[in-house]
Amino acid sequence: MYKLSRFAGVFGCVAALGLSACAGSSGVAPATGSMVQPQARGMLTFGPGWIQKDGVLYHVPHYMATRSAARGQVSPAIVLSYGGGVVQVTPTVFLVTWGYSHYGDRQNVKALLQSYFGSMGGSGHNNTYTQYYQIVNGQTTYVTNPSNQYGGTWDDETNAVPRRPTDSQIAAEALRAVAHFGYNANASYVVATPHGRSTSGFGTQWCAYHSATTTGGKLVSYTDLPYMPDAGGNCGSGIISPPSDESSADEGVTIVGGHEQGESVTDPNPPSGWYNYSYGEIGDICAWQNIQNDPFGTKSYTMQPMFSNATQSCVHSYP
Repeated sequence: MYKLSRFAGVFGCVAALGLSACAGSSGVAPATGSMVQPQARGMLTFGPGWIQKDGVLYHVPHYMATRSAARGQVSPAIVLSYGGGVVQVTPTVFLVTWGYSHYGDRQNVKALLQSYFGSMGGSGHNNTYTQYYQIVNGQTTYVTNPSNQYGGTWDDETNAVPRRPTDSQIAAEALRAVAHFGYNANASYVVATPHGRSTSGFGTQWCAYHSATTTGGKLVSYTDLPYMPDAGGNCGSGIISPPSDESSADEGVTIVGGHEQGESVTDPNPPSGWYNYSYGEIGDICAWQNIQNDPFGTKSYTMQPMFSNATQSCVHSYP
């Protein structure tokens, strides 16, 4: 994801299983990524970039920039490089709508997310990820694009949503989602926070982020997905004429949700998957460029393109 290096703060935390030493706070620039030994599927050793805080071990977030903070188009003469870690070879999404009933869902974002995640499998858009792979124990395995990638929704109305959830609180909610759904090494656990309750910096500095935490030494990839209509045009509302399956106010939901999902698949533990140290991840290179309404079976959603190493360009489908 896009590195918000111009924002104040630097993380200098090093954490290991059974040990912790950390400094920093939420909502600031990512430091260098974790050191990962992917010899066992999903098993980790921890290095710089991991933080132990409030009883949770999590990686420094990697953010999607707002429209006002995004880069312009970059030179196509670049590629994403493989960092030696795992990817999600059979992608699955588990959605947590945290406090949506209690705090409100005035734009029906929950229904849109369920529809989008339920439709994205097998699409031309998500087929872009199939050119990327992992190498574990000397075996190369490519990302696949199965027809059903939606694992279900958990409406968490038991745990109160803080007014400004911290990074550690988002990570803790992702771990509660793992306890609810079960552990899946190929899953993205999407924590969707409700109207009026989002992590500091949302809408002004960034639109969403993905990161990683751990359960039993195994990788858990998760996303902090705030209530996108709250940010208005800076996170996608009204960006183009919406398709019939989406409204103008909530176009950012699928643009940003798709951005984070693609990066979770190809770089679930950033930057150990597919990454470019000048421009970021598969979605960062193409963020807020050439937005269009893409087909997903019988549905259509507003999306950004994703970066294709094969063509060295931002594409809406592949091949």
